[in-house]
Amino acid sequence: MDILLDEQVPELVLEPLRALLAGHRVDHVQKIGWKGKRDLNLIPDMRRRGYAALVTADTDQLVNHEECRAIKKAGIHHIRFDRAGSGGAMTASAAATVIAALPLVIPRLEAAPGQRLVALKLVRCGETQFTITDPEERPPTQYWPGRRTLIKHRAPKQRDSD
Repeated sequence: MDILLDEQVPELVLEPLRALLAGHRVDHVQKIGWKGKRDLNLIPDMRRRGYAALVTADTDQLVNHEECRAIKKAGIHHIRFDRAGSGGAMTASAAATVIAALPLVIPRLEAAPGQRLVALKLVRCGETQFTITDPEERPPTQYWPGRRTLIKHRAPKQRDSD
């Protein structure tokens, strides 16, 4: 399957996806000189070039009558995701979402008897994604070197020798 990544998809996902989706052609609109191309031209052009799926964060495409008609007429699979955050967090979230999902989605689309619309669940980047601990205050285990709290160990039983 030939897959085209739209402008809102970070270019940095291109190489990981090519590695994860070996046997598929994965391109980015930026790399093929289509940056800035209007969706109403992009969709039929991508189909003519053999692309079967578009990955985009442009969720407005499905609320625009003309773009919906173009997607349906082209028969392409439309894979979309919402963006969240800003700056590096938004880029990381988009990249994680696409890289995590596409290796699972593409085989399903290949097996589908017709056109499919896919909504990816966003991998969120934020404070809920990690915890930071000071091991001096909260050692991770009882075996952490230099723990402030002492763990009492039982002395091994001595055997009486008769």
